[in-house]
Amino acid sequence: MEVITLNSILKQGDTVYYDFAYTSGLKKYFTGKPFTINYAENIELVPDAILAVPFVGSIIPIVWLTHCELRLNSLDKAFYECLPNLKKGYETMFPESKFEGNIKVRELTDSVEMLTPHCAMFYSGGVDSMYTFINHLDERPDLLSIWGSDIKYENETGWKLVHQAIEEAAEKCGLPEVFFHSTFREFDDEGVLHAEFSSRLKDGWWHGVKHGIALLSHVAPYAYLHHITKMYIASSHCPEDGLVRCASNPLTDNQVKFVNCQVVHDGFENSRQKKIKKIIDFNLKEELYLPLHVCWESQSGGNCCHCEKCYRTIVGILIENGDPSKYGFSNWKKELVDMRKNMVENKNHYIETYSSYWTHISERIREQSNNLKHKTYWKDIKWIGKTDFKNIDSINLDLKYRIYRKLSQII
Repeated sequence: MEVITLNSILKQGDTVYYDFAYTSGLKKYFTGKPFTINYAENIELVPDAILAVPFVGSIIPIVWLTHCELRLNSLDKAFYECLPNLKKGYETMFPESKFEGNIKVRELTDSVEMLTPHCAMFYSGGVDSMYTFINHLDERPDLLSIWGSDIKYENETGWKLVHQAIEEAAEKCGLPEVFFHSTFREFDDEGVLHAEFSSRLKDGWWHGVKHGIALLSHVAPYAYLHHITKMYIASSHCPEDGLVRCASNPLTDNQVKFVNCQVVHDGFENSRQKKIKKIIDFNLKEELYLPLHVCWESQSGGNCCHCEKCYRTIVGILIENGDPSKYGFSNWKKELVDMRKNMVENKNHYIETYSSYWTHISERIREQSNNLKHKTYWKDIKWIGKTDFKNIDSINLDLKYRIYRKLSQII
């Protein structure tokens, strides 16, 4: 059996360094880069058993899918005991794969009771996290984010822009805000892992099995220091989507516990389109207009306005009578013209996204059609209401659109 060993945990001021090793058969899954996390506050008083949680959470999918053994000196007992139920969640989502392997811990440590319970949430500025932010604003949650997740670890410029939007939301609402700076997407080789396991998982490595537990486990040391007893993570899907293969969902997130802190997968009852409506209604009422950051494609920190996720957010805002310019989509009018063409050309790449998210958008456009027909952008989005996004062959360019595009290019 192959083995991964966490040799030691080095605490230096606000940064934790993980010294780990692995047997030769696992070498291809790692880049050789170190795994470090900066917490922006002194973490030297945090016990090793709790500091080990982010390491285990970031590496556990490798352990389970390669059927190896993870060895370490100590671990938070609550987290260790939640892992079997977490694994069952993965097994339900990915019945074609075997999640085996095991963890050997010398000492399990009980957490002390929190005297002043408090809550926190991940806040990225995306649609899902902003909906959770609005829903739980009265609980005054700490707003947490991780530099090294969507924005690469070394991309200081891109992170600065994303962080400014997060700081703006925290400042306007008077909430604590903090970010962790982590190499958790640098130390393992996602390219190799994706190539080896994606066909079996029928999903990518980061989206399918890693990001939920890896993000959440980073919170354990912070929860210990700040008495966090409830940690919200925003949902990306809803019941109408059926059983979705995604590392962050109720089957997995709601199983996660550490340091007397329970994770809550929030907002699952509502579709993304319903969330957008609530965000727009809230911002109109409060006159906040908090910017959204949704883009996967751009590393600049802004929204590119021409990727699939930007398209669906722009259209979602428009059909709820919102102005995308107020939500971080400055170039939306120009990009909207080519949306249909770009979506058709990439339809096979986004089959699952179209059948879930765009189905909700299509239904909402039909409901709102009488209110939208007089809008200048109606000609660019009305086709969405006529398209069956669950039938990939129906996503096409009709003759009227081809003529319209040709005339637009001439003008």
